[in-house]
Formats: sequence, C-alpha cells, structure tokens
Amino acid sequence: EWMTENLRTSKYSDGTAIPNVKDDTQWSNLSTAAWCHYDNDSSQYESTYGKLYNWYAVETGKLCPTGWHVPTDSEWTELTDYLAANGHNGTEGTALKATSGWDLDYFVERGNGTDDYGWLGLPGGNRSGNGSFGIIGNDGSWWSSSQSIASRAWFRYLGTSYDYVYRDNFGKDYGFSVRCLRD
Repeated sequence: EWMTENLRTSKYSDGTAIPNVKDDTQWSNLSTAAWCHYDNDSSQYESTYGKLYNWYAVETGKLCPTGWHVPTDSEWTELTDYLAANGHNGTEGTALKATSGWDLDYFVERGNGTDDYGWLGLPGGNRSGNGSFGIIGNDGSWWSSSQSIASRAWFRYLGTSYDYVYRDNFGKDYGFSVRCLRD
C-alpha cells in the first residue's frame, strides 16, 4: 500500500525536527538531513506537492510515519513491473500520473496521466545539489531508500514528455519528493 500524496512532514517518526534549509549555499554544502518547499514557498506548494527532502533525511529510516517506510529501489521496481504486467507496459508513468496538474508538452502531445491506481503522481519539481529549483509542472521525482554508490542514491522520475517511469541515481544533496510504503 502506497501513500497517495507526497510526504510533508517536518519531523521524524520519533518527533525530532528535520531542519528546513532555505539558503542555496547552505543547501549545497549539506551532508546532513534537510527539507524545503519548492521555491521556499509553503503557501503556494505545500498542500499540492508536499516537501522536498535530501537523501540524508531518507537514510535515517525515520522519515515516514511509524508502520511506513521509504520504498527501496527494488520495491519501486516491483511497482513498475506490476504496472507493466497489468496492461501498462511502456506506459507505467502514465498510469501513475494524476489526470490534471501536468504541463502539456506540445511536441509529443503528452502531459497528464490516467491515474489508474489512485497514486496521484504530481510534478512537484526538485531542488538541485547547488540549491536551485527546477521543473515544477513538468517533473516529479521520488527518492528510494537505496544508495547506488557512496555519493548517490536511486530515485524514480515521472515527466510530462514520458509515458514510462524513469530510474536514475543522483547526488544525495538533491531535494526530491518522498512517497511512503506500508511496512
């Protein structure tokens, strides 16, 4: 069972506060847990997109509520394999994307999804390792709890121009959305 919205907590499951880092330079120098809102604007983005977290917050194992966890890379693969086996082979991303809220890519005539499973994937953008924000409306990125190499971790990406779920690894200093999976 997956949560149907992005995480928006500012505290770990044990009640400890997670720092909200707004400054670009401070964000780019972090090697500890942090969160932010897209463009540091809670009034515009919190209710729809939740918060963006660096992977240092994910690796604590305490980011999701008790009884839930950040999915591993293989649990993300299980989800996409399930979608592929159930009529969405090559269109797994379309099946997860919300039916509204995505910018239209006029070149390939894609944008919104079909939200066939109530996952409600929205394009909450990201925060890069240098602290800058990007691609809200076009991009949704979600961390896994799996490290790929010492400085990078696996994530999944849904994009306006893509029907599939893209898998990649980025620096742990990036800010991505988080979905929780029931234990």
